[in-house]
Amino acid sequence: MTNTETTTEHDGLLQIAQLQQRAVEFAESGMMEEALEAAMVCIGLQEEVAPENMLLKAKLIQNASRILLYSGDMEQAEAIANEGIAIMQTAQGTTADDMAQAFLNLSSILYAKEDFDNAALVLMESITIWTHEKGHDCAEVADCLSNLGRLREEQGKPEEALELHQQAIEIKKQVFGDHEQTAFSIMNKGLAYMLLQQFQEAKNSLEEAIKCCERIGQDDSELAKACKQNLSICMQQL
Repeated sequence: MTNTETTTEHDGLLQIAQLQQRAVEFAESGMMEEALEAAMVCIGLQEEVAPENMLLKAKLIQNASRILLYSGDMEQAEAIANEGIAIMQTAQGTTADDMAQAFLNLSSILYAKEDFDNAALVLMESITIWTHEKGHDCAEVADCLSNLGRLREEQGKPEEALELHQQAIEIKKQVFGDHEQTAFSIMNKGLAYMLLQQFQEAKNSLEEAIKCCERIGQDDSELAKACKQNLSICMQQL
């Protein structure tokens, strides 16, 4: 590769990174059409400046699938998320973390489609990969366990959900200590108790989540407000 070719590729990759950032900013602002356009331009640029970099292509496709998810186009989001995974599985340089993130992304799309059974199966792929790579007690596994707990609730299995939320809490306490992530999982446990109509246990969990928020100075956060709102509902049942 000549210096000119190297410079051209470098400039193209820089442009892709900048466009990716713009796509994220558009999506966060609710400008989904512009976000998707920027994401698709990124994929076209990759094919021009770095056609051999299939891992980059797979990641750009995954990013586009998330924008499609946020825009409500679930079918297309699922289709290209699967395309990204297929490319990633054979791309040079793909890491275990890349694959776990890709499966996590697909599970979010399937969850949004209310395809809970397949969402759970795909999420288990992420859990298996991260458990193998980082051990069971890592933040990534804890997040997946929280998601799987919500899926089990949707599948009408609140007892399983309760156990999964407890596992997530135990890991997050080890990894984060008092933290918004920890409080979030404690709240999820409280909500699972509410589904089981175990309102005293739900009250205890929600109060614990609120206290966790208070200890980290987040007592006025959206999470704390959600906990208080659910606690109010809970108290009416006691």
